[in-house]
Amino acid sequence: MPAYNHASYVRAAVESVLGQTYGNLELIAIDDASSDATWDVLQSFEDERLRRYRHDANQGAHATLNEAMGLAQGVFIAIINSDDVFAANRIDRMLAEARASGEKEVFAFTDIDFIGPAGEPANVHSRALAYRDLQATCDLLMPGVWFLAGNPAITTSNFFLSRALANEVGAFAPLRYTHDWDWVLRAQERTSPIWIRESLLGYRVHAANTLSEDDAWRHIHENSHVQSRALTSRSIGSGAENAAFQICLALLKNESFHPLPLLFYLIHRLAGVPNSRMEALTSGQGGTWLMQKIAERSASPEGIFHSVRQLAEREQTSMAQDRLIEERFEIIQRMGSEIANRDQVIAGQAELIEERWRVMTHMTQEIANRDDWIADLQARLGESERVLVTREGELAGLYADRFVRMALFVRRRWIGLRSWLIR
Repeated sequence: MPAYNHASYVRAAVESVLGQTYGNLELIAIDDASSDATWDVLQSFEDERLRRYRHDANQGAHATLNEAMGLAQGVFIAIINSDDVFAANRIDRMLAEARASGEKEVFAFTDIDFIGPAGEPANVHSRALAYRDLQATCDLLMPGVWFLAGNPAITTSNFFLSRALANEVGAFAPLRYTHDWDWVLRAQERTSPIWIRESLLGYRVHAANTLSEDDAWRHIHENSHVQSRALTSRSIGSGAENAAFQICLALLKNESFHPLPLLFYLIHRLAGVPNSRMEALTSGQGGTWLMQKIAERSASPEGIFHSVRQLAEREQTSMAQDRLIEERFEIIQRMGSEIANRDQVIAGQAELIEERWRVMTHMTQEIANRDDWIADLQARLGESERVLVTREGELAGLYADRFVRMALFVRRRWIGLRSWLIR
């Protein structure tokens, strides 16, 4: 058990090992110079099967694993990281499968359950979803190419191996992210892996997981280094055509397959560049990554160094955008046709409005003329009213005159007398 700054998790990890149904074991725990209370937690156990060691300076996971495997005394070796947990019967099951195989050199792993920081199920985590996709891919492949499609073991916590195999494969390489994947690919050159399809490991996902680090260029170089080494060192043997097809299928399904970087690493290996130099390229020695240099000198965009999955996603995004543009263009064309039809309607309405405007203008002129005629008529009526008023005044004056009143009286009398005489 390599342990580093996992004070919150290391107790559960140790207890899951010491609590195994198979008890004839030793647990070698090495604290790789933790700055938290990891060492205090390890010191709190009193089980004599637990052997504890502590580094004064951090040496990294690969070096700590190599040291622990060198200290191990068992015929079989299981690895567990200080933030993961074993199912209680894990070692019993692994031993049974290893012995049933009859092989001296054995590598086995199981299905896993993803758990969160507090041990809660995390099977909808992005890594859990990617793991299930990888499982489905491996179901289509021969066991010999499982690990070219990715790392179905996921973690060194899932490694169970014989001491005989460890002696032949050798140490873990000084790789930050892929030392486990590199080791199992080298192991696969000697033995076919045993995959126990039972969930016997709790793999904890949390913010401090190493693979959560955003160091894209290191991932690209390590992945391409590991894959190029595996491809140039393996012997396909009989059924070469089918095996080659399986390898291509596995790589295309591998989310860590970077076609262009892998090609460059393969070219370096074919040119005779030693593995030690290839390994050094994965650490970005000199402050500049190999792929960055190639991109700069070839004036190429860095995007072409992405994984095949990223390139496929970009292509799918581009295709989706093209479809969207086509759909919008069709909509625009339909809208253009509708606009043309509406323009015709509007033109017709404009003509109708213009005609109505002419009618309204004519009517307005007629109304204005009538208004003038009415005004003139009203003026004439006013004048007539003034004449009438004047005449009424004159008549009133006449009636007021006494002589006139007498004349009128005589006239009335005369009219009365005349009427009497006639009778």
